[in-house]
Amino acid sequence: MSKKLSGLIMLSAVLTLPAMAAYNGPGPASHVKTAAEAAKAQDDTPVELTGYLVQSLGDEKYLFRDDSGDVEVEIDNALWRNIEVSSDSKVTLVGEVDDEWQGIEIEIDSIRLISE
Repeated sequence: MSKKLSGLIMLSAVLTLPAMAAYNGPGPASHVKTAAEAAKAQDDTPVELTGYLVQSLGDEKYLFRDDSGDVEVEIDNALWRNIEVSSDSKVTLVGEVDDEWQGIEIEIDSIRLISE
């Protein structure tokens, strides 16, 4: 009887332990950091670009420039939140690549003004 009880207690203790397994494979894709990389990246690739918005192209589209080159970005009007930006204002844009039939465009999710 005591062997059964001991076995039952050990079995219940083992079954109540949390699982110690973990995922060890590759993680999410790292963010693309330059305009040149973003212009060649696959659809839905995350991006984090730091540089300058040098021109408004109309309809929420802008030309972004960093040391590597230029890329077109789309910034929803709601994201501006009273942020004033000129072509001399350094910004960080976070978003993802949107590969459409017209070409690559970066869809921006957040914009942050960098103080220098």
